[in-house]
Amino acid sequence: MRRMPLAFAAVCTAALTGAALQPRQPLYAQEAAPVNKVIERLQQGQPAIGTFTRTAGPDLDFAVIDEQYGDFDIDAVREAVVGMRAGDGAPVVTPIVRIPLAARDAPEAVVKQVLDVGVLGVMFPDIETRAQAMAAVSSMRVARAAGADVWPLDPAGTLVAMLQVETLAGIEHLDEILDVPGIGVIFLGPTDLASSAGEDGPNAPRVDALVHQVLAACLERNIPCGYPIVARTPEDAERETARRLREGFTVLAVMTTGR
Repeated sequence: MRRMPLAFAAVCTAALTGAALQPRQPLYAQEAAPVNKVIERLQQGQPAIGTFTRTAGPDLDFAVIDEQYGDFDIDAVREAVVGMRAGDGAPVVTPIVRIPLAARDAPEAVVKQVLDVGVLGVMFPDIETRAQAMAAVSSMRVARAAGADVWPLDPAGTLVAMLQVETLAGIEHLDEILDVPGIGVIFLGPTDLASSAGEDGPNAPRVDALVHQVLAACLERNIPCGYPIVARTPEDAERETARRLREGFTVLAVMTTGR
């Protein structure tokens, strides 16, 4: 296991507790009080439904702009975020960016860039240790705009940290990951989890058991748990969405592969 340098650990701890922070000035006037639909829905006890897309419509709560693969392109992220804004500049949906895996251990530079263009949430892929979870949340607090903060560390926070658990190592260290304050959502990656477990796919019984192990731990700690739904038809997506909501998932990214 890679150990976190003591100096970096101190920075993370200070960021998580709100100590010695120097917030930047907002890029846009509306950033001082944006509406994060994911946070709003969860605070109301309602599920947040979104998808992975760069051209989201108003029928979604959130849209994940996926930058995990390939070269990180902040200009493309900026263009997508602008396209998700209404005429008054407010987001039609909550824009969230999944950052590159290469930035997992030191995400602050990438996170600052995406927050600067108006993103309201960051998805951190393949979190496997407490150190990585601390780095994720603290990067959002260090890079945040004036007047913004990370929910639920700040009950009035407008930024949400989504941490993905998608390997056996992540599940092995799940309790210590969940101990990190400021996690908004634990989001499962069942396909990568299947690969990590040596199973054929996300529907394998062992993978399903591991998914529910993570869900149970999140429910016990009152931490929202998310899941990606990939269905062949809208009807299949609707049935699967209803099933996952009954199980206790509260953040769902729903996709269909055909009609």
